[in-house]
Amino acid sequence: MSSVLAARDLTRDLAAILAPGQGWKRQVSAVYKKLTDKNFEWVLDDLTWNRVKSWFFAEARRVDYQEMVALKELKAVEEARLEHREFVAKTTRLAQALAATGEALSREEMALLARLEGRSAALAGITHPGSRTTLRGLDRSRAGGDAR
Repeated sequence: MSSVLAARDLTRDLAAILAPGQGWKRQVSAVYKKLTDKNFEWVLDDLTWNRVKSWFFAEARRVDYQEMVALKELKAVEEARLEHREFVAKTTRLAQALAATGEALSREEMALLARLEGRSAALAGITHPGSRTTLRGLDRSRAGGDAR
């Protein structure tokens, strides 16, 4: 698969996570906003909205290595955040269902749920929003970006 098609797929996957059910303009805007966010480790400072649109519609002539890495990293982060939100929603529904049956959760069960929620938040990268950790072992200096 060419890098342009891979960028299209990544951009559309991200758009579906960031702006589900929205039109393509809002989806492109959502991806652009995340990729240019100063808190994102792989921020693309010189990225334009039209560049993201060219990925979305596979109109780009080429995709740079830094752009592909940023797209992959952002997708990994957003998927982890989505999974964390789904996990929290499921555990909340579980606690509510148990409470509706008249059974309260024991202290140990509450501690276990809290520990599980905390662990999933750490895996999603949510507990330290300003951290500069590297996902999947990629070294930022190899991508041509500045090491922070």
